[in-house]
Amino acid sequence: MTKPEFSIPGLDATLFDASEWPLVYGRFPELNEPDRVSRILDSLDAILALKQAFVMAWIPPSHDHDDEPHEDEKRSVVWIKQRKADLRQHCRGYLYITAEPALRALLEGRLETVKKMYGFPMVVVEDRTVARGQAKSFLQLHGIRNPRARS
Repeated sequence: MTKPEFSIPGLDATLFDASEWPLVYGRFPELNEPDRVSRILDSLDAILALKQAFVMAWIPPSHDHDDEPHEDEKRSVVWIKQRKADLRQHCRGYLYITAEPALRALLEGRLETVKKMYGFPMVVVEDRTVARGQAKSFLQLHGIRNPRARS
């Protein structure tokens, strides 16, 4: 028997993988990818439109956050402010996946600053296996089973 597909209308399949719902993997696009900010924000809107609990596992791009164009950063900040209540209601945590020690340290330092703004846990993990376990923990804290995530 195969696992039923889980799809989210409006989700950009080149950037997001919801096959382990309520764990969603998102890949931050590179600076040269077309319409990158709209693709991320529209996909996040599609996830939030489900009005269900989820955990987001982010795969960082090769560029540093500080390299983001000002207009892209500004647009993302406005989006976050407009949807902060929805994010807090439905998102059970953000995970950032990287095995690179320097990037892990950089992300962990930055997360300490932004955790309070988001209102949900944010953790850096080394791979998808650890991400699955951490997502289960975040969901279980809220009494949510995670039937699709592999252990």
